[in-house]
Amino acid sequence: MNCHGTGGHDRCLGRLTARLAGLAVVLTAAACSQGAATAVHTASTAKLTVTSTLDRLTALPHRIHWQAFPSAPASEVDYLIDGRQLWTEHEAPYFYGSDDNYLVTSFLMPGKHTFTVRAVTAGGQTATDTVTATVAAAPRPPASLAGTWKVFVKQDSADAPPSGNWRLVISPVGWQVYDTSGGGGLYDVAYLAPGLAEIRTGMATGHPSTDLNAWCNNEPGSPARVRWTVTGRKLQFAYPADDPRTCTGVAADGFVTFLAHRDGTHPGTWTRVGT
Repeated sequence: MNCHGTGGHDRCLGRLTARLAGLAVVLTAAACSQGAATAVHTASTAKLTVTSTLDRLTALPHRIHWQAFPSAPASEVDYLIDGRQLWTEHEAPYFYGSDDNYLVTSFLMPGKHTFTVRAVTAGGQTATDTVTATVAAAPRPPASLAGTWKVFVKQDSADAPPSGNWRLVISPVGWQVYDTSGGGGLYDVAYLAPGLAEIRTGMATGHPSTDLNAWCNNEPGSPARVRWTVTGRKLQFAYPADDPRTCTGVAADGFVTFLAHRDGTHPGTWTRVGT
């Protein structure tokens, strides 16, 4: 830069200052651009983590919400018990057994088990969270009610199971219904008083033919109460007509209706076939 001549020094300083200012702007813009790129890169590679409602528990109750919380949206959340995958969710809020349902532990042997949630993102990132906890033995049903019962059900539509005897197996696990085509449903049931039971929800146990295949009690539905009477080898059900917990509040609806109805194609009296 030539700064000789009258006033040249001042003009030179002015031009130099302007050039330095321009250079500072360029350097600042480059630094900001690099910083932004770095921030985006960091966000895209943040490590996926997952927690669940079972964290820090060492003993599980009879039933509990098992919900997973991945740190980023997951395209798949798997639920494993003792290393065996029993349920999968693909959308939030990621509940085992479908939205707002419960993990009912009655189908597990009493003792210690591992409970794992595994989250997977669309980009392939994976995270797991494992809890080791014990479960207690499930309450036993009343002795007169426990065992296997059958009732004849007539096929009432082309897509319904064939006519034949349906089975109801009542055990500490729950109430398991088997239709003539091999399907059915498994229900969590509580015994509130002599002759009064509350059917709570369809259970998820890793069996696609029966998991949540429940009438009004799945996902998870409303508790439904039913009265039962055993006389000799015969079992009859009746719904408490004044009880709003009969499925959705409509007496002629759902599993309770199936158990109790006595007209048309619905069963009436069940007969004991085994203990």
